Amino acid sequence: MTDRGLAARLMGLGRHHFQSVTALGIRGLSVLAGFALSFVIGHRFGPEANGTYALLTQSAMFLSVVAVGGLDLAVVRQFSSVIARRQLLSAATLLRVIGLSICFAAAIIAGLLAGGPATLHWVVGGILPAGGLFILCILLWSRAMTRISSAVLRSQKRYILGQSVEVLMIPTLVLGMIATGWINGIGSILWLTAAVSAAVAIGGIVASFAGSSRATEAATLPIRPMIRIALPLWGVAIALNIADWYGLVVVANIAGIYDAGLYRIAMQFGTSLAIVSMGLFSVFSPQISAAWANEDLAGVARLGRTATRLSALFTLPPALLILVAAEPLLGLIGAEFTAAAPMLRIIVVGQIIYTITGPAGLVLAMTGHERVNFAITLTSTLSLILFAPLIAQAFGAAGVATCVALFLVGRNLASLYFVNRLCGINPLTGSVRTREHDN
Repeated sequence: MTDRGLAARLMGLGRHHFQSVTALGIRGLSVLAGFALSFVIGHRFGPEANGTYALLTQSAMFLSVVAVGGLDLAVVRQFSSVIARRQLLSAATLLRVIGLSICFAAAIIAGLLAGGPATLHWVVGGILPAGGLFILCILLWSRAMTRISSAVLRSQKRYILGQSVEVLMIPTLVLGMIATGWINGIGSILWLTAAVSAAVAIGGIVASFAGSSRATEAATLPIRPMIRIALPLWGVAIALNIADWYGLVVVANIAGIYDAGLYRIAMQFGTSLAIVSMGLFSVFSPQISAAWANEDLAGVARLGRTATRLSALFTLPPALLILVAAEPLLGLIGAEFTAAAPMLRIIVVGQIIYTITGPAGLVLAMTGHERVNFAITLTSTLSLILFAPLIAQAFGAAGVATCVALFLVGRNLASLYFVNRLCGINPLTGSVRTREHDN
């Protein structure tokens, strides 16, 4: 191939993957925006305000997963098939899906209202500020709607808008409004977040209808098959999203909201390293899947080894910096936040191991072992639910940070074991176990 031909091919690939790569960048920016928002709240109002904000927003995010987790993935899967056939989805089908999502969210809101103060205290991990219940309900509904509308937009191949609606617009707009200087306290920030979230949710719903049609020839999809697809995915979605919320709530219930604010900052600092995994896995997952489909075990192993090495290369330098300079970094937010340094170091050590062993989980997922993956996720999640409160009673917030780190690391180490056992592949070394070796 000539240089000109190679350049043309690369340009074609760039155009083809532009939306996907940009969407990945948006995910990274959303993490930075979320951290910036926590930084501003903590710097201006202290750990307790940061804890209050985190508890309400994280509770809303997790409850939105309980409401529509699984359904959003089913929507992407089913609606994408319509686009692949070069058809437009009927507006009636889209309206039914959105209506169903609203009903699921409303059922959880009704449960919160019926459960009384005790249920609410357990869900948010502390006493709500004035109007907190109403704010939580708005955030829950909004997050459920942004998840569904984002799924619809992604199925329409509008990846940039879809990712922006789900993860980037809300923290960015709230940060911009805070920058105007008229926000005077955490209560105002919470109301502002609720209002912005509702506006983004409505905007996402309106935008999703732009890719549908009221014409009689538009494709109409039944709802029941989507629900059947969503049910097993629902459990996986909850298991994958419970750690952030549950750890925060346990700390707030046992150690108090002040410590929850410290814990949240440490988690955001430490887990920012996961951006590396997110970026690498989006690149390697289709390649590993293709190699497995071609029965190229050596290719799968090489890809796993490459992903492992790149994870280490991009993770270790910032991780070591955080380990050495934890106190000065946290001190930029406020002097009181330096107390979170031990938690931050625990989380970073866990993230180093988690990120480097992450390709093992990716290989397991891409080689058709979904049941094993689910069993690992379920076991680690139940272990976290059982042991986190007990450890918190003995060791406080640092104990919960340790528990969450072990939960994440244990999941990947289990994946590494089963990839080696079931596939004969070691993603860390790139080696393949031969039958002669087994004998």
